[in-house]
Amino acid sequence: MAAGKKIDSAKAKTKGVAFGKWAKIDRAQRNMFLAVCGASVILGITIVGIIYFSKTIAFNAKLITEKDKVIKDYVSIQNSLKSISDQIGELTNNENLEVVARTRANDCVKMADSSITESDSIEDIEVARTCTALRVIPDAMPSSKNEEATLSSMNQLLLWSNGGTGVGLKAISGDSNNVSASPSMGEGSTMSNISLSLSLNDEATRIKGALSTIEDSIRNYDISDIKIQWSGDEFDNSGVYIPPTIEVNGTFNAYYSNPVSIEKQSKKICADDQSEKCTGRKKK
Repeated sequence: MAAGKKIDSAKAKTKGVAFGKWAKIDRAQRNMFLAVCGASVILGITIVGIIYFSKTIAFNAKLITEKDKVIKDYVSIQNSLKSISDQIGELTNNENLEVVARTRANDCVKMADSSITESDSIEDIEVARTCTALRVIPDAMPSSKNEEATLSSMNQLLLWSNGGTGVGLKAISGDSNNVSASPSMGEGSTMSNISLSLSLNDEATRIKGALSTIEDSIRNYDISDIKIQWSGDEFDNSGVYIPPTIEVNGTFNAYYSNPVSIEKQSKKICADDQSEKCTGRKKK
């Protein structure tokens, strides 16, 4: 009996040692499993972070590139404005323009020899526009469509022709239905035309004088269609000589500039060029 109890005690002791080893193995496996899980989580977060920061860096690089383009455009615009300002400043005292300019108003004495500078106010610029040699420009190229003023200018030219004696004017009228462009007005031109019809009847030399005055005008009048009829240069039934006369029926095109506005541009930048926000198309 004593021997049996010793054997049972030895077995129990052996089992206890085995259970202890198994517990230690289980604990080690559990710790290893937790360590592997933790490493996997850290690795996943690291990969996601790398991808995120890589996309962020690429997007910021794209933004910097576009910003550089915008800066270059701004510099180009500023240089263009400076160049235009300098050219306008030179025109204010241009002798060639002043020769054909209309008489200055009494309140233009102050600005007679002044140039436009960047510090000038809008009021100063307006005075310069109407008092310096720049006042020729509205006469040569009006900034708006004004059919009545165009007809009045043509009528005034005819009155000035032939040394101020005028010419035989039968009719003058605007032709709003005729909007054909002159061949010189290409695509993208900022000019539009005003068409007017003119009928003259006078001696050949006086007709020539009137057409020469129109040709010499600071404002351009292009002949788009003309019909000339010759009559006279004969004796009537009473033997009275009828001097030759010419009847001219023509259509002229005068021009004015279209309104010019500042063009605003915008660009949307997306991390993905195929993004719905950039393309406006929904992905299927």
